[in-house]
Amino acid sequence: MGRQPESKGTYEMLFHVTHHHDENTCPAHDEAAVADTFGAVLGTLEESVNEVIGAWVDPPGHDFFFVVDADDVAQIFTGMFPIVSAGTAKVQPVGDYVAMMKVREQMNA
Repeated sequence: MGRQPESKGTYEMLFHVTHHHDENTCPAHDEAAVADTFGAVLGTLEESVNEVIGAWVDPPGHDFFFVVDADDVAQIFTGMFPIVSAGTAKVQPVGDYVAMMKVREQMNA
């Protein structure tokens, strides 16, 4: 195995999740549907992943953004399950920018 960088990160593994649905699957005008989907998703994420770092929304764009600490994608899928049928999600592993720049320096030394 190659050189391993020194790591002092706060989180094990961070993921940026972008969920998008369109106006045809948006439950905004149906209180019962909201309660079962977007009203529930933050709670199911909190129960399923190690930690929800943040959650943001662009209502007119029908986009939701989450940053979560999770061990694997199954935790994220479980947490996102209330809104799986409403649209699509892109799940990307992300890391701290400053920490990655330090790792780059170490790897180039």
